[in-house]
Amino acid sequence: MKNTKGITLVALIITIIIMLILVSVSVVFAIKGGLFGYAKEGVDKTNEAMQKEPLLSTGSVNVDDQEYITVDEYMNEMGY
Repeated sequence: MKNTKGITLVALIITIIIMLILVSVSVVFAIKGGLFGYAKEGVDKTNEAMQKEPLLSTGSVNVDDQEYITVDEYMNEMGY
């Protein structure tokens, strides 16, 4: 008798089919479940926080290289 090692073609095809099913379910969930919308909201919030961070650390903002205003005044002017 021959000593066989490795996987058979049938096992390989079944594995590929199962993986395709899992990928299709994941893609449908990502698109219809709003995953990309949540990611965009996260990017927007991160960018907003990055813009506010230097302002909050100094307590004042230099406007036109002459006038200093408080962070609260600046945030109101910018619409935050």
